[in-house]
Amino acid sequence: MKSPDEIKTLIKRRRRQLTVHSFGYYRLNDNIIDDHTFDKWSNELVQLQQEYPGLAKEVELHEYFENFDGSTGFDLPTHLPWVADVWYKLKRYMKEEV
Repeated sequence: MKSPDEIKTLIKRRRRQLTVHSFGYYRLNDNIIDDHTFDKWSNELVQLQQEYPGLAKEVELHEYFENFDGSTGFDLPTHLPWVADVWYKLKRYMKEEV
């Protein structure tokens, strides 16, 4: 069983991942991960938020994910200043790995 801190860390990671990858997909028409991975992360986040609503409210980006149902990343906060920076860093990293 995961501790509350581990659960909050995972919620934060999934929210950030989904936000960054939505930026690439919806704003740039590009992707780094496949749809299956995005769906898997989305479903995991939805389950975590439903199972631990109190903890989910304490985690960064809660206001954007409060009604997130996993069906799309279109409305995620891709406008936040750090999002593009992270996406471009990931993109460069992926090119280096190939």
